[in-house]
Amino acid sequence: MSSSPRHPATALLPLLMLLALLLGAAPARAAGITCSSASMSELNFGNVNPLSSQTNATATLSYTCTNNDNQTHSALVCFHIGEPFGRQWNPRLMLAGSNTLQFQLYQDPGRTTIWGSLGFGSPTPRPIAIMLTRHTSTNGTATLYGQVFGGQTSVIPGSYTDAYQTVDTAVSVNDVAGSTAPTTCDTNFVGIYFPFTVSATVTKQCTVTAGSNLNLGTVAPTATNVAGNTSVSVTCSNTTPYYVGLLPSNNNTAGAGVMSGTGGNTSTVPYQLYQNAGLTTIWGNTATATNAGNGVPGTGNGVAQSIPVYARAASADFQPDTYTDTVVVNVNY
Repeated sequence: MSSSPRHPATALLPLLMLLALLLGAAPARAAGITCSSASMSELNFGNVNPLSSQTNATATLSYTCTNNDNQTHSALVCFHIGEPFGRQWNPRLMLAGSNTLQFQLYQDPGRTTIWGSLGFGSPTPRPIAIMLTRHTSTNGTATLYGQVFGGQTSVIPGSYTDAYQTVDTAVSVNDVAGSTAPTTCDTNFVGIYFPFTVSATVTKQCTVTAGSNLNLGTVAPTATNVAGNTSVSVTCSNTTPYYVGLLPSNNNTAGAGVMSGTGGNTSTVPYQLYQNAGLTTIWGNTATATNAGNGVPGTGNGVAQSIPVYARAASADFQPDTYTDTVVVNVNY
């Protein structure tokens, strides 16, 4: 009667001991290299003029990684940058409302290798090989190279940004024991992110180029109302209002100038500048950045716009000579 209760206890004890021995025999997994933090500085292009030239800028990635094992480890640490909201990645786009500005992020100063991600876009994350002896850490940096492309004639002036959030950046670590790092990036992300913002300001821009000389020709002293024309070329950023004024060398703001002869000739030939072929609307220099005055208004579209210029000399009854004057073209915007 007394032996029956003791059998389950004596049978259970060896089983518990065996389980403890099996658990104790399980091998421990090496910790290896882990990265605890990463951050990217802001990439600010400042004022840009994509009408005529590209603009370069840089930002700095900082990171901290540690070898938690008792032996040397090496790793290929890869930093991934996708594109917010799955937008296009080549070229990338900064936004100002519905307006866009094209740019790209690169790994190298030659700006040939896109800094991308194995998660989205260009499959080219930034790899960094590191080797750490037992229980050591490293703090490192890498440069992000940005470029706003030139030749973007349709870009509208404004403040543009592209904000990379935690979901757009990631870090992966391909770790091995020893002193030789792997050569491929791991596709498993480790939960470390480095959000940052790209920004640029497209400023209003205008350039002007004078055409050929306005030549009234060779005329007889009896000629009257001698007229001619030429053109000027104005290029302004898209949607930018501008107002063009013309100022003869005598600084007459009504566009009434005088041409001077050569040598000791003191004679001068008066002339008047006009906006139209009918020679009824004078062209002077009272235009401002907000008002045409007696100048010519226009709105930029990012490409050169040709504007005709007319002039007339009421009389040629002066000492025979070659008469000239210089007119300054002022573009106000």
